[in-house]
Amino acid sequence: MEAHVSSPRQAPSLTATRKIQAALSLACSAALAAGSAAPASAAHTLTTVAVSSGSLGFSSAPASVTLGRVDPGSAAAIPLRGITVSDNRAGTLGWSATVVLTDFTGDTTGAALSSASAKYAPTAATTSGTATVTATTAINPTLPRIVQTATGVSGNNTATWNADLTLPVPNDAVRDTYTATLTYSVS
Repeated sequence: MEAHVSSPRQAPSLTATRKIQAALSLACSAALAAGSAAPASAAHTLTTVAVSSGSLGFSSAPASVTLGRVDPGSAAAIPLRGITVSDNRAGTLGWSATVVLTDFTGDTTGAALSSASAKYAPTAATTSGTATVTATTAINPTLPRIVQTATGVSGNNTATWNADLTLPVPNDAVRDTYTATLTYSVS
């Protein structure tokens, strides 16, 4: 009978197994940490925008109005509608709107009606944008008189108002059709 001698198999060393597990564990931890780490480098782009500015002026005012017929010793009155200041300066400076009225001159006779006793009474303005606008009645508008003032301005804004223009006609007025010029300005 023959006997076979087999060599005993050795089980793998527990120390070697533990070293391999520790190395795998360390490698997995490093891979997870690398996935959540900050990038190795970063780039930044400085981005700017320029806000343009426009002008300040009247975008609307009546081209002409007629006070109608009036008897000497009474007052002529006409409503003025839709006077609008547009402030497209995109700034913070306020503004003031003024009116000045020339004397009325007779078309046929050349006689004059003084505007010294005229009155320009504006309503409170309707605004858009950021601005606080205050109305002021102009009496004796033969010199420039402030009729609207904007404060607390920020960016573009508009203000629209109506007004009543009243002209007392003296008892000694001569029959004629009289014409004057009402000039608006804003600064």
